[in-house]
Amino acid sequence: MERDQITLLPALDLEGPGADVVRLERALGLRAEHVGHGRYRIVGGRSEHWVDLYSAAHPRCDCGDYLWRDTVCKHILAALMREGNEDVIRAVGGLFAALKSAA
Repeated sequence: MERDQITLLPALDLEGPGADVVRLERALGLRAEHVGHGRYRIVGGRSEHWVDLYSAAHPRCDCGDYLWRDTVCKHILAALMREGNEDVIRAVGGLFAALKSAA
């Protein structure tokens, strides 16, 4: 599957309030190591995690946040940043703009 064929918008509400912004901020401190087509090892947190961006046409992670809440976690966001996902990059810009205006 090509990167352009991935549509994450329904599951990726980065415009919404609260936890998504917190996850995005936490994702900035993680390192995504590319290990295969759409597959990443995420390090930099308490433990490493594995992300597959192309599994069943939506991203998956082995962390509890994803598994139990079925939501986009900071590890998926870190992998999407590494992939250059425009929605996530735009959301990072919005996060910085909000922080700058709050200062």
